[in-house]
Amino acid sequence: MATEKNKPTVLIAEDEEINRSILREILKNKYRILEAENGHQAVFSIKEEEANIALIILDIHMPKLDGFGVMDYLQETGLNEKIPVIITTSDESADILVQGKKNKVVDIIYKPFRAADLLKSVDAFVQISALEQNLEDIINEKSVYLTNQYEAVKKAKNLHRGKWDDNIRAILKKMLPGNEEHNVRIQKITALLCERLMNKFPKYGLSKSVNKVIVDATLLHDLGKVVIPDSVFTNNDASSSRAMVQVKKRPIAGSEMINIMFANTGHQMERKYGYDICRYMFETYDGKGYPVGLTGKEIPICAQIVGLAHRYEELRFLSDGSEKPHKSVMRKILEAEYKAYNPDLMEAFEDIDPLIEKAFEKKNN
Repeated sequence: MATEKNKPTVLIAEDEEINRSILREILKNKYRILEAENGHQAVFSIKEEEANIALIILDIHMPKLDGFGVMDYLQETGLNEKIPVIITTSDESADILVQGKKNKVVDIIYKPFRAADLLKSVDAFVQISALEQNLEDIINEKSVYLTNQYEAVKKAKNLHRGKWDDNIRAILKKMLPGNEEHNVRIQKITALLCERLMNKFPKYGLSKSVNKVIVDATLLHDLGKVVIPDSVFTNNDASSSRAMVQVKKRPIAGSEMINIMFANTGHQMERKYGYDICRYMFETYDGKGYPVGLTGKEIPICAQIVGLAHRYEELRFLSDGSEKPHKSVMRKILEAEYKAYNPDLMEAFEDIDPLIEKAFEKKNN
């Protein structure tokens, strides 16, 4: 359990003692709590502790200075861009929603509170806020940790260069548990696409040795999740749009970590392809992807290949463990999403349709 000093700080501004008590009980195990019983006290606490406050829970109707007055102060000082605010109210009128949107509140919690909903919302926005404020530091911290883990795995296993991928699997098993089957599927599809593209379109410069490095480097495609985990997006519906902004930074976070981790190793080919895959696999041929908005041939071919493999995998193998039929997934990509992909890649993808189906067909017991 975190010490009081290390807990994120939440300011509860609420005039009713019973409500403050309820909120305190809900949050005290995970957060350091500051309390204010009116708007003036809230502003005073913000001035005193603005560098420490991770989130404010703000009642709208308070004496001396109401919640909107506190939000005006936050807007005047620019702190509304730094400190997320959840407002609490029993007023479900449209005016509250309009005012809340105008003041950039991140969520509205209606009274009486439901402990699970409130804690879920607080957790989500504290996590998102930390990423917004400290992403570069988090990337550096995680990179150092992963570099040390990589060196420790190498030393423990005493593996030679050809076993680079085994080292990476060992690290990822610890850092991204449960991702193993996903990675295996991505690698299978990537290998099939690479081989077909190599044989049919020599202009892309693929070869058996290059294809092997691409398939191995595919293991690093989700590295950004170490910094920006799925929980950022799945914690709360209200946080989804703001969380998606952070999720779209994963390619940058992951690729920067790859550069740092392998800067002083002999694995520069893996570093190059791993970087390009991680950073650009969500770019699309029509320029509607992220994080940069590259178009067409600007996107490295390795990233194009893995991006398509990833799209097939995520459409077919759902997060709840269920599967979509192969044919329907192929049809969706080839007919509805074809503009997002290189026409040559689409042609190769259609050619290997039966090979993909066979690779993932369920074996009869």
